[in-house]
Amino acid sequence: MTTLNTPQDPRIAVDNPMDSSWYRTIPLAAVVLGFVMVAGNYGALPDSIPIHFNGRGEVDGYGSKLMLWILPVINFGVFWLIGLTATSSFTYFNYPVTLTEDNAEEQHRIALKTVALVRLVCCLMISYIIYAIVRSAVTEASQLNMWVMGGFLMLLFAGIGYNMLLAKKAK
Repeated sequence: MTTLNTPQDPRIAVDNPMDSSWYRTIPLAAVVLGFVMVAGNYGALPDSIPIHFNGRGEVDGYGSKLMLWILPVINFGVFWLIGLTATSSFTYFNYPVTLTEDNAEEQHRIALKTVALVRLVCCLMISYIIYAIVRSAVTEASQLNMWVMGGFLMLLFAGIGYNMLLAKKAK
């Protein structure tokens, strides 16, 4: 008889890396930094600020500076919702391999690290976008570096791919 999805499930013993490690500290610092950047520069911002960049990182849309508050709120939402996802019941997780009693604990550990990595990169990326918008508004020159944005996306997908390989190996 299997212990999966019972009170004796081996996944229960897995510590969530988002509870106490740098997987929590760095994204939380990025969220706070986003609010600080907006609040600290709000008075120096013009009434119309960049709110959209094209594929080359050039400003191609403007809006009210009040709209800038949306991004730190979204960043907090990403931080909170992804954290909530990882603390929800593991029965809702999709694993890349079939779970057995022997591999369930390691598969869940890998899945939690993947979710933690996604939260880390997303929060950092949104904070960078906030920084780029604030700098673009203050200097009146586009400050969104597409190489940096590409780096965030590469890190995100490389991390997911690497964790998928780990999961396949831990079959």
